[in-house]
Amino acid sequence: MTLQKLTPDQDLQCYFYEPSAIAALSSTSSSGFTVSGTWRQQFDWAVIEWNRDNTHEHPAFRNLPDADLSGLVLSYQESRTNCIAMDSDLFPTVDWPWLRVWGTRTLLGETTEKIWWVPLMNYAIPAAGSYQCAYADFTLSGTLNDGDYVGLAYLQNQYTYAVSGSGHMLDDAVAALTAAINGSDPLLQAVQTGATIRVYYTGGGAISTSTAGANGNVFSMYTFATGTEAWDSASRTFANGTSPTAWNVTLDFSTLQGSESNTVISLEDVPTYNIRKMRWTYAADLQVGAYVRSEFSVVISDWTVTGTGRSYSVAGPGSRRIEDDSLDVSYSGSWTETRGNYSGGSIQSTTNAGDSVTCSYLAGLTHTLYIGTRYLGLAPPNAASMTVVVDGITVASAVDLIRGGEDVLIRYPVGEFAAGSHTVTVTHAGPDGNYLYFDFFELAISSTDLPAYAPNTEMSLATDWDTEHSLVLAPERTAGMLALLGFTARQNHYCGALWFYELVNPANAYATGTVTFTGTPTFGDEITVTIGTVGAPLSDINLTKLVHEGMTVEMVAMAYALELNRGYTALWASASGGILTIQARTLGSGGDSVSLAASGSAALTATASGSSLTGGTDGTWLTDLTASLNRAARDWHTSFFTALNGYGIRSTAAFSMELGNGDPSVGAGIAQRDSEGNAIVLPTPSIQTNFSPTSLAYWQAIYAAMAGLQASAGLTPFLQFGEVQWWYFPSDGDGHLFASMPFYDAWNLSQFLTEFGFALPVITTNTVNPADYPDEVSYLAAAIGTFTNSIMAFVRTTQPSCRFEVLYPTDTNTTTFNQAINYPVSAWTPAALAVLKTEDFGFTLARDLSAAEGTMGFGQSLGFPASQRAQLVGISDVTSSWLKEAQSAAGKNFDSVVLFALDQFCLIGYADPLPSGLRRSLRMGT
Repeated sequence: MTLQKLTPDQDLQCYFYEPSAIAALSSTSSSGFTVSGTWRQQFDWAVIEWNRDNTHEHPAFRNLPDADLSGLVLSYQESRTNCIAMDSDLFPTVDWPWLRVWGTRTLLGETTEKIWWVPLMNYAIPAAGSYQCAYADFTLSGTLNDGDYVGLAYLQNQYTYAVSGSGHMLDDAVAALTAAINGSDPLLQAVQTGATIRVYYTGGGAISTSTAGANGNVFSMYTFATGTEAWDSASRTFANGTSPTAWNVTLDFSTLQGSESNTVISLEDVPTYNIRKMRWTYAADLQVGAYVRSEFSVVISDWTVTGTGRSYSVAGPGSRRIEDDSLDVSYSGSWTETRGNYSGGSIQSTTNAGDSVTCSYLAGLTHTLYIGTRYLGLAPPNAASMTVVVDGITVASAVDLIRGGEDVLIRYPVGEFAAGSHTVTVTHAGPDGNYLYFDFFELAISSTDLPAYAPNTEMSLATDWDTEHSLVLAPERTAGMLALLGFTARQNHYCGALWFYELVNPANAYATGTVTFTGTPTFGDEITVTIGTVGAPLSDINLTKLVHEGMTVEMVAMAYALELNRGYTALWASASGGILTIQARTLGSGGDSVSLAASGSAALTATASGSSLTGGTDGTWLTDLTASLNRAARDWHTSFFTALNGYGIRSTAAFSMELGNGDPSVGAGIAQRDSEGNAIVLPTPSIQTNFSPTSLAYWQAIYAAMAGLQASAGLTPFLQFGEVQWWYFPSDGDGHLFASMPFYDAWNLSQFLTEFGFALPVITTNTVNPADYPDEVSYLAAAIGTFTNSIMAFVRTTQPSCRFEVLYPTDTNTTTFNQAINYPVSAWTPAALAVLKTEDFGFTLARDLSAAEGTMGFGQSLGFPASQRAQLVGISDVTSSWLKEAQSAAGKNFDSVVLFALDQFCLIGYADPLPSGLRRSLRMGT
């Protein structure tokens, strides 16, 4: 297998606007992909990104940074559902019209990175569907009498037929209006059929050649008549406009042109020989009224890349990483070590200009030298610059590592060097106070061949949809990592606590304002409504209406409402009588920034409700308990399970009791609570949900939906109750104390009182003697057992073959009280569960192998044979005893041993295959 640039299931990522949107890749292959999810407010977006600096794969498979796309031609077909269309004429509040390219024109001697906006429509042709103008029919009836006026209008233009004398026919009036529109309107054309006029929105061209298409479906006109005549409608919004439903896009990177601004377009050559990243953007389609949550999808097919220079290289045989803690590395100045998901498990940083790191090494082959460092540009202090000296020669001076809005680990290419001894020094080049990070030196021997590892049928790697190694990647890519690394035992997929559910924002209120029109409109008068941004007068838009014959205040309000609803992205409007109501599209208080003013005439007053829209109230996004898995979660997981099945890897999908956007209010009734009524809010951030009927009904639907996805992918459904227990401590584990243990939600208190006839006493700590609370212990354990039994029974009504396991953490259940309440012995039996999986991350971090052995023996004491036991091993700390623990578990003939998790295994770069018989964990590098 080889890696190639611009391959959807190898090097594309998906990101989205947080927290309101959700999006994910699915159905990815070398020839296409789908991105889908949910829009929950008008300005939601999702992007598909190609990035030179791949940070996801294991070092053995991670492509070396290669910024040159200049020899490639990319073509694909695209179709969108519930997204702003490729040919939309809406103002781009989100960058949907462009492919954005971050690059540097180094061939012109430039060192500063810029963004180019490439207009995709310049490179697109219709692939399916066709253009048809939107139109509306208006039919005139009645009798034309001397002095009458009939006509059609919109805010900027009006067309009036004045009846003078007698003998005027309806057809004559309609013919005159048709001629007037065709003679002067900048947007419209019309066709007469008797007393009916059909008005087309052409955008200024002929009906037959117009490409306005679906853009016209938001345009409206109103009618007026002063006598006994009547139109068949007071107003109509145009309809039946169509645009191509699919587009063929061809991007020849050798001739790609873009603009350095997305407001003043001036096209120039894009430096495609040195691209750091590119983003395609998709945005929520414009809705006329208050935004209603909608699912979306973008389907990309026929993805084809031709040309030269497409292959990636990896650091092949003979390559070497020299980690930040290597004895070959020396530091000058004040450096600080941080442990975590960095190469080798740690990274060094300094904020002092002049501090340096030096390494002398001996290379056996010609190699490319890379520095592992970090772009940082989120907020001051940001990244510093660095200077690089090799063998006494400055090869890079004051390299700027700030990238606005980003925090990403990178490999900086220093250059190619011959075999032999070399000394490299990296120096903080200022400014003082900014961060320079050093992670590793890498001596890369380029290779296009990927290593092949024998299957490890005893172990697997867990995945987690709350991390970028699942959420932002193609599911086929995540599954492929497991297969490439050789981990083929039953794997554990945590569906997460933060992204799988739907959201609502019930407390949100949009800002509004009104303009009230009173008096008598007089022909020739002008009315102006001005909208803009508070404090930015240059943003003002003056909307002026010229009063025509027969106009009423109701028509004035209608004219403005129809205008504001034809594509204004900041607001929408409605009319009632002579009152125009304007509502912001921006959520909450953000809408209060829309300025508002109005002016009329002596005969017709226009009164604004204030100088801006008001009343915007910020709400909180909360889990929608009436909905199940969101669209992104459904599509990603279906593809993930399908890919795993193709590799012959079984998977267990896990949920915990944590719910990231769970409603903590008493009224919602789903949170565990302390004795003072405080919701158990955890640092995740999430709430710990309770065992009430409301909570149960929600989780039943979630588990059943996930089992259905597994079945649709060809797997036998296998679900896990991941730490489905009472919260373990009278604190959140991160320093915040609760008033007691978490048993005091209203439903639980009521149930206990009903069953035992006395109130559940306040238990303030998990160290009490369970013998002192026999009824409480019995009840609390039974509540968990009833909860999980109910979920299993519910799921099996639709998936009768579904298997279940429990994940039991021994390290958080060390007290006898916790052990008594958090393991319902009568419910979690070998007959009821397929597997009992244990974990003890705390013991692992403490290097307590004796306690870990006790964990692995826990299930045996409950009657679970080795074939029904499994161990989940935390691998986040390279200095811990995780490898010994994993090896011990693998020797016990367990159902499976799962390392938590894929992201840490790849980011730290642990050795693969795993070494055996070692006293501590290893990672790649020296």
